[in-house]
Amino acid sequence: MEIKILPNRVIETKDTETLMEALIRHQLPVDNICNGKGTCGKCKVRVMKNASVPSAQDLKHLNEVEIQAGFRLACTVVPEEGMVIQLNFVESQDRKESALLGMKAAVLDPRMEKICVTISKPSLEDERGDWDRLADALSTSTGRSYNSPRLYVLSKVSDVLRADKYVITVTIFENEILEIEQGDTAKRLYGVAIDIGTTSVGLALYDLIEGDLKKVVSIENEQTAYGADVISRISFAKESKENALAMRNAVRRTINHLLKELELKTDVRKNEIVKMSIVGNTTMHHLLIGLDVSHLAVSPFVSVCNRPLEFSAHELGVEINPQAKIFLLPNIGSFVGGDTVGAIVGAPEVLEPGNHLLIDLGTNCELFLKTDNLMMACSTAAGPAFEGAGIAYGMRAKQGAIESVSITDNGVNCEVIGGQEPIGICGSGLIEAIDEMKRAGVINKQGKIAVPETADNLSVELRNRIRTAEKAREFVLAYGTDQRSDVTISQKDVGELQLAKGAVCAGIKTLVEMAGISVAELDSVILSGTFATYLKANNILNIGLVPDIPPEKIKMVGNAAHVGAIRTLLNHQEMNMTEELYRKIRHIELGGSATFSSYFMNSLYLERLS
Repeated sequence: MEIKILPNRVIETKDTETLMEALIRHQLPVDNICNGKGTCGKCKVRVMKNASVPSAQDLKHLNEVEIQAGFRLACTVVPEEGMVIQLNFVESQDRKESALLGMKAAVLDPRMEKICVTISKPSLEDERGDWDRLADALSTSTGRSYNSPRLYVLSKVSDVLRADKYVITVTIFENEILEIEQGDTAKRLYGVAIDIGTTSVGLALYDLIEGDLKKVVSIENEQTAYGADVISRISFAKESKENALAMRNAVRRTINHLLKELELKTDVRKNEIVKMSIVGNTTMHHLLIGLDVSHLAVSPFVSVCNRPLEFSAHELGVEINPQAKIFLLPNIGSFVGGDTVGAIVGAPEVLEPGNHLLIDLGTNCELFLKTDNLMMACSTAAGPAFEGAGIAYGMRAKQGAIESVSITDNGVNCEVIGGQEPIGICGSGLIEAIDEMKRAGVINKQGKIAVPETADNLSVELRNRIRTAEKAREFVLAYGTDQRSDVTISQKDVGELQLAKGAVCAGIKTLVEMAGISVAELDSVILSGTFATYLKANNILNIGLVPDIPPEKIKMVGNAAHVGAIRTLLNHQEMNMTEELYRKIRHIELGGSATFSSYFMNSLYLERLS
């Protein structure tokens, strides 16, 4: 049967599938935090025609206003002929490009070069083969030998030589000829650095001759249709070879979509891109390549490969020059991946003399500690709360997301991305909101929302914003409209944030203790990740996300993992350094650690923690 997806898409559905399954099959965007189990309430769609009777899950997760407006959960809707659906499209706010503008390698050494040579024409006196003629001319120009041509180059050399009066441009990586082109194209040499996040994928296009940024583009990782976090995606991929293939194709499709967008927005053709560096956590790394992820989430948590890897674009199905070199940064462990190594490279101050802690905050949280004697790294089971998953009105940092909150006796002031009416709250807004609620007395250090009837310390306005919902209290940040519900923070939301921040704080304390130093001896705490860029030092200290240290020791460095990918793209010495880091960093597994468990229980309080 056919259903219409506004504004102008018509899709075919199968008799045996839900609307969620149909949307995923047709590669249409839909939040799928719980992998279609009906427990997260995030896959809202609006049924404009032929709306079904609300399911039990609809009634649990949607309020009366939303139900009446036709909102349903896609995972519970059975498609009907003539159904008209409006997806909850919200334009993504690109916060990545500003963080990368002006970023340039101190040393530009991509090991990739283009050389234009003019070849002598063959004659009866000079009967050398076309390849031999080219190799000799190159050797004269560079002083290097080229003795192992690729079949790809050999198969086209005769045509390319004669296409423009024997003027030819050769693309070389170290001593390997990757590509030949007719005429002089020596000024056009490009590379791409990619950050494959669990939530989103970002691409940065660079001129490899000048070292200049051409364009940054990003989009939601299409794998989110199969689950919000790495555990749910590992579980899905383990179910069948078809599922694993679907996950691989989803991330490759995301990358290729962004490459096409780059081509449309710049004067660079995809075939001119000849080098790529990629960072991502170990699960993203494995799913991109098509490796088995089944052992990542079970003890002893073993990956297929941690070493740095190199492939051709053709091998990975990436739509750039098929001979392009693709480099994947090494993993450290099952849940400490190449994105952590990238963050270390992207925030090189963490490698300076002294004691430095790097916290990479995102859908997952990784910690890296460097002292004068050792390097250690671990991941914490923070969960995706910082990205909005598990929070009733949580969402990613898109237009309509509350990103900053201030509370006074007169009420609540919310800053919203895009300046529009709020529809949810992103991670930075959640952290600031809970800090403000604690400061105002709406919640206490245990995280309990006040009982309005006995909260004499609160103004009437703030007491009126506290109400009972689903056997627990919630606090209204922003009142809704006829078609949009109120944006609230519930008792459960506060608890989710406490669990996430408690895991991070406990991980820090455990790592510091294992290194034989104290928190006070840390010279710096560096927070990386696009999300972390928008945090305020006082907020994260006040809620105990990090142990209590002087705020001037805390530094936000933006998306350091992506910066690391860029640095390795522009300077191949940095890529070589990642192998040294991979060998030196000791991976710490916190699961089952009594020390971590002890610290975790004491890190749940919403207060400055020693």
